[in-house]
Amino acid sequence: MASNSIKLAEGDLVRIVASAGKGSAANLPVIKAYVESLGLVADISPDIYNPDEPFYSNTDDFRAADLISALTNDECKAIWCIRGGSGCIRLIKYLESQLPPTPPSPKVLIGYSDITVLHMYLHYKYNWPTMHGPMLESIANGFYDPAGESVVALRSLLFNLTTLICEPVMTRLDTRGPLSPVNTQVVGGNLTLVETSIGTSWEVNATGKFLFLEDTGEAAYSIERSLDHMKQAGVFDSAAAVVFGDFTDPDSESLMTLVLQRFAGDETVTCPVFRLTGIGHGRVNFPLPLNTDATITLVDPDAQTYRLCVNNLPQK
Repeated sequence: MASNSIKLAEGDLVRIVASAGKGSAANLPVIKAYVESLGLVADISPDIYNPDEPFYSNTDDFRAADLISALTNDECKAIWCIRGGSGCIRLIKYLESQLPPTPPSPKVLIGYSDITVLHMYLHYKYNWPTMHGPMLESIANGFYDPAGESVVALRSLLFNLTTLICEPVMTRLDTRGPLSPVNTQVVGGNLTLVETSIGTSWEVNATGKFLFLEDTGEAAYSIERSLDHMKQAGVFDSAAAVVFGDFTDPDSESLMTLVLQRFAGDETVTCPVFRLTGIGHGRVNFPLPLNTDATITLVDPDAQTYRLCVNNLPQK
């Protein structure tokens, strides 16, 4: 188990940011009240949403400045994203030119979906661990129950009530033989954004790591095309394992299952391949610490079920 984990405590400052899409302005007071109900100090810009911006929460300049201010604020202990959507990739040029080369004081970045871009960038830039987990708009609008298992598990990690989370049981999709024991890190997130990183400075690096992938609203053929591109780009060549999470709202559940099974059976994919449910865009979305210690262990040899256990975020 990890020791000396990042721990939020009463009175800690949390910066609430909208680095991607725009949520409901009516939910902003609800979001602030929820964060404060945890005993935390919620800091959110009164100008966080620009009604004239058609795609994102605000202009690129504003979103970048708000995020960089949070990242470089020594008083800030966590950055909690309001929602995903799109637009984080447009902030990279600002982060590259304006973030200091020496890491600021570490803080927890919480989010998923389009926030995958920021997870991968902070792994590349500062080797920070980050938290793939529920975002505030979905708590405010009732998609996630604040007392539900996903949010409770996230709070337990953030407040260091647990130093380890074991994710839902995984089934193995390949037949490559026994799993070699390995203690490594989980990287990845939303498949579309992981693929988008190829060729950039912050390109996903799965060498020796567990690569987690999930997505939503994509046709099965589109996911297969992305996986084929990633195979040809060498993304999976040295991965310790590939873990598929939820692929919600596909065109066909059976075709999506076929695509993932076909990927697992591809002779060019040489690592173990797993599938789990409960991490992704569904109503159950367990938190997944990224870039921190993780292990995969066999649960039932007959059913070929496994368990992914991941340590909480350690302090730097």
